[in-house]
Amino acid sequence: MKVAELDLPPRIVDALHEQGYDELYPPQADALPKALSGKNVVVAVPTASGKSLIGYLTALRTVVADARKVLYIVPLKALASEKRDDLEKFSHLGFKVVMSTGDLDSEEKWMSTADIVVATSEKADSLLRHRSRWMDDVGLVIADEIHLIHDPMRGPTLEVALTKMMRRNPGMQVIALSATISNSKEVAKWLKADLVTGSWRPIPLKEGVYFNGSITFDENDTVSVDTGKDEIWSLIRDTVNGGGQCLLFVSTRRSAESLAVKYSKDMSKLTVSELSDDDVMILEGENESTSLGKKLAACVKCGMAFHNAGLTYQQRRLVEDEFRKGRIKCIVATPTLAAGINLPARRVIVRDTKRYDANAGYTPISVMEIKQMCGRAGRPRYDRYGEAVLIAKTEYDKRHMIKDYLFADSEDVISKLEDERILRTHILGLVATEDVSSEEDIVNFLRSTFFGHQSKLYGVERLVGTVVKHLISEGMIQNDGVLRATPFGKRVSDLYIDPESGIILRDSIKRMKDSTPDLAILHAVASTPDILGLYPKKNDSDVLRELVEDHDGYFLVEEPDDPSEYQYFLADLKVAYLMLSWIDEVDEETITETLGIGPGDIRARVETVEWILHSMNELSVIFRPECSKRLKPLLTRVRYGIKAELTDLVAFRGVGRSRARTLYDAGIRGRRDVADADINRIAGLPRIGMALAKSLKEQVGYSGDTKERKWKDRRNDGPNSEENIEPENKKQTELFDFR
Repeated sequence: MKVAELDLPPRIVDALHEQGYDELYPPQADALPKALSGKNVVVAVPTASGKSLIGYLTALRTVVADARKVLYIVPLKALASEKRDDLEKFSHLGFKVVMSTGDLDSEEKWMSTADIVVATSEKADSLLRHRSRWMDDVGLVIADEIHLIHDPMRGPTLEVALTKMMRRNPGMQVIALSATISNSKEVAKWLKADLVTGSWRPIPLKEGVYFNGSITFDENDTVSVDTGKDEIWSLIRDTVNGGGQCLLFVSTRRSAESLAVKYSKDMSKLTVSELSDDDVMILEGENESTSLGKKLAACVKCGMAFHNAGLTYQQRRLVEDEFRKGRIKCIVATPTLAAGINLPARRVIVRDTKRYDANAGYTPISVMEIKQMCGRAGRPRYDRYGEAVLIAKTEYDKRHMIKDYLFADSEDVISKLEDERILRTHILGLVATEDVSSEEDIVNFLRSTFFGHQSKLYGVERLVGTVVKHLISEGMIQNDGVLRATPFGKRVSDLYIDPESGIILRDSIKRMKDSTPDLAILHAVASTPDILGLYPKKNDSDVLRELVEDHDGYFLVEEPDDPSEYQYFLADLKVAYLMLSWIDEVDEETITETLGIGPGDIRARVETVEWILHSMNELSVIFRPECSKRLKPLLTRVRYGIKAELTDLVAFRGVGRSRARTLYDAGIRGRRDVADADINRIAGLPRIGMALAKSLKEQVGYSGDTKERKWKDRRNDGPNSEENIEPENKKQTELFDFR
């Protein structure tokens, strides 16, 4: 089917032709006539078969022809920027695309002027809780990677957000994009949608198992591989020598790093990657170099890389960009890389099909995850086929992998909304937004969810009653014949935190004293269920024990009496110690080595601790406003990782913790010092330079042209500091190879 045959305005067709698009892929030809007619559609087809274009063209028709807004929901922040950039390629048609993945405590009215909003499921649900009026104008919602409803963490939020939107706006169109799943008919029935499914891919995928020098593919043909002492390196080398790129999936961060380092020397004999000084700075650590960053930079120079959650956002994105450009030939990654990001390779190698679970030991990775990894094989426009190879250690492993992975269907998508902890968050949100006013309303809402569609809801009335009773007892909900949120409950809902987090923060605020040390406040924040603890290791025991002894009587969250709970107390204390080190300006290298974590772990904890500390400050307005005098300065220190003396300096755009310390130690400690200092002196300081020096001067009202100094009573917005802005990412120019 040709693009010109679609029911699209000529302007859109012309825009597609200008970019060289004429023929549709079969799944697109099946789905687009339905989608463009206004029907709800679920598209469950393999990776790289063109799912995204189905969503994009339906969005273009909605904004250009129907003048309705579009909400594009994605599961990950990295995917949000990818989708925004793709859609902006058509913005010359006269519409505005924006991305919103951040502040969950904001209605963000500025989005009312946008035609297409790309957001994470958490942000979409937050906007619904804030009753953002522009949400009523949404005519189309696109739910990307909807199979992730099965994810215990993100799934329930996506499920509830979609249910809210469909109930509030019954005429809204829904396009759901999914990997191939066994119960796609069930998902389509829930959404009252037409189903488009199939196995077609633009690049044929060969799936096989490697064992003892040969790969056995699913069609039972066997290919011998010239292997040496290291069979995995032989598979990588074979791919690169043939002009391809490779993704190697392993189960742990440590394995990803060690294998990338191990293979770098051999890879350097096959290829070399040229890096700019800016690239090296990002890889080593944009603000502070770390040994992990230096290790990564050394690998990338050799054409290898590793990719895991221990890296910062900037490091991961640069690795992804360099791989897309063909400069990195092989990435060794943990399975999270397979979750939706468009990063195809000629050959995918899956070394590990099990992962360690602290409660269950080594457990098999799901078929769905393995299929997601395998689906990365095959580079459109470069390869005639893609290969996905699982590694077997024994003949039994080989038979098991062929039967239980290659020939197996992906697991059914199952709702995770039944969990009481998850329900309490969403029940409070429903009451706070007045979507429900009774327990019966809550049950009826649950009947509309995928959870309600899949189950008979046996016992759900009792579960709802238990949650509502708990929220009433904690003062978040009141029942005077109608369920209503109290100011406390409404604020907790708007802040988008777990009600249990709100309870911990409220009780901690009431216990705070002038003598309460920073560590005790940080520990209270880290004790909330919204923050993942850091498992204490043997090397941590002495420092954690010392912290417990030094702060005895000061903790806002008491030590548990149950010995089995004490490990969780220490895990939270380790996060608090990390934050204390961060705000005391301990360098990242020391933190990572001392605590055995990566720079990405620091960034992740800083982001969540900052959010919960912001929530604590907001709740203090209700319970003890005077506590804000302690909490607000601490919030700024956590945001930037600084001692209190640098607060004025990080208010400048382009100044983060390291540059602020450089300026302060040089005697430039505030706005007046910046105005008085010679511009060449500022520019000569380490990591400053003339461009930033000029910017600093301009921010205090100094005009370089007239040599005048003008004072203005203004402050710059710290969160917009250049050191805190995520870099833009150059995207692929093709659309048809997207999922």
